[in-house]
Amino acid sequence: MRALKGVFPIAVSVGLILAVTAVLWQINSAAAGSYHLVYIYLFPVALIAALYSGRLALLGAAIALVCADYFLQKPLYILGNDNSLEYGDLFVFALLAVTAIKFIRVLARPRTSLAAKSRSA
Repeated sequence: MRALKGVFPIAVSVGLILAVTAVLWQINSAAAGSYHLVYIYLFPVALIAALYSGRLALLGAAIALVCADYFLQKPLYILGNDNSLEYGDLFVFALLAVTAIKFIRVLARPRTSLAAKSRSA
C-alpha cells in the first residue's frame, strides 16, 4: 500500500503534463504552427509544485521540455529543431520553471510564528 501511495503523485504529475501536451498539440495542429506554446507548461508545473513536491515538478518540467520539443516545435516528431531560437525558448522555459518551482515551494512552506522562533533560539 505504501508503494501505491508514492506512485500516485508521479502518475498524476506525468498524466497532467501529457494531458496538457495533448491539448497543446491540438492547438498547434489547428492554428498551423503557433509559437511559444511551451510557456503554457508553466501552469501545470506550478500546480505540481504546489500540490506535491519540487522534485516532481522538476520531473514534470523535464517531461514538458521533451514533449514540447517533440510534439510542438518544427520539425514535428523529431527531437531537434531547425530554428535555433526554439532552443532558446526551451532554455528560458526551463529557467522560468526552476525559478517558479522554488518560489512556490517557499510560499507553500508552513510558516512558523515569530514567538516560536524566539523560543528556539
